[in-house]
Amino acid sequence: MFLNAALLIGLGVMCLIMTVVALIFGVIALANNKPAKFIWLTVFLCSLIGLIFCIFMVVRKAVNAVENFTENTISQMDSFSDSLKDNSINRHIINTSSAQVQLLKSYLPATILNNEPEEFYTYSGFKDYYRFPLRYPFSIHCMNTKDNGELYNEVNVVRFDENDNAEIYSGISNINQIAFDKNFLLIEQALTSTRTDKIINHYILFNYETEKKEEATSLSKLLQLAKEKGYTGPDTLMTLVQYHQLF
Repeated sequence: MFLNAALLIGLGVMCLIMTVVALIFGVIALANNKPAKFIWLTVFLCSLIGLIFCIFMVVRKAVNAVENFTENTISQMDSFSDSLKDNSINRHIINTSSAQVQLLKSYLPATILNNEPEEFYTYSGFKDYYRFPLRYPFSIHCMNTKDNGELYNEVNVVRFDENDNAEIYSGISNINQIAFDKNFLLIEQALTSTRTDKIINHYILFNYETEKKEEATSLSKLLQLAKEKGYTGPDTLMTLVQYHQLF
């Protein structure tokens, strides 16, 4: 395209020069009434037509280039817009008016309530990343599946849809089932044995206030320990999939 434009411009310059030369010598020949006046007139007309043609083609190519640039820009903007829409579609959102969100908010002391970021309750992950809010500032994160979670403290988080956003890992992973009230989180961990493929369940009582972890050898021992500490929540654990369905 640029080569064709350069050739047209070069041809146009030659036509311009020939037009000027033919005009000058034609005027001289006409003034002296020489026979060559008709030759110069023919050269002038041909050069002028060639010049007009070159100008027309260069302008046409420039207009086409501008139109193509505009179309490409619009296409790229549409693609970017579609990408944003796709991101919106792939983003998991929680309804803040759900009963579970209202329950979580009711667990907070008056000094914290309404001071926590609203996105703590609304952002539930993106694509194959899942996030389940608990009592602020704690939440469980899962990758790929909803049955293998990790517990995080998000008290320092401002943007929940960013990586490395100041969240603090609690050291508790492989979370399979949970139950909780306003003070305690009961956790079942599903661990694979290092000797066999058998799943081994571990049980942990987590205190929201102190972030202290206490282990139990069975579910019944976990419930017993929790009630001795003042736990008033449900006696049965739910899977993370079941918990996600509450929102």
